[in-house]
Amino acid sequence: MIDEQETHLRKSVLLMRILGWLLVVGLIPMVFIYPPGFMWGAAPEGFPNIGPAHAPSPYEGLHPYLYMLGALYVAYGVLLIRGAKDPRRNVALFDFGILSSVLHGLVMVPQSFYYPNEHAHMWADVPFIFAMAFVLWIWHPERKGPAHEDQSEPPLAASLKRR
Repeated sequence: MIDEQETHLRKSVLLMRILGWLLVVGLIPMVFIYPPGFMWGAAPEGFPNIGPAHAPSPYEGLHPYLYMLGALYVAYGVLLIRGAKDPRRNVALFDFGILSSVLHGLVMVPQSFYYPNEHAHMWADVPFIFAMAFVLWIWHPERKGPAHEDQSEPPLAASLKRR
């Protein structure tokens, strides 16, 4: 019989794989599907726009930040996919994802109201970022408690003793 901790760990693995592939393969298409919600500033003329439009922004949409953030999220997605082989040894990926997503979202909320015509982010990438932090927190491998023989020692201390 599979215990509750093992079930939780399997869900952590599944989350890492789904979120990883979503970031690697799904993030870039979202810029094309709904540019106002995933791109800050105006999309260049002729840029494909499948979703609804909003009032034009006075800022350049293909600013270098877009490529930098895209590269960071793709790298994070690749690490999640690789880390899914052993979530307990890769809890830092969960911690990083939770902290960086919450901080990123908290920066984006006031900016989406401060900059003209950027409020579409409040129903696109801002909720996605907070949802990502939430699911990472829910399925964090250590939320159910580490599965070690000696529960009195933190996992890091136990691993350092083995060296």
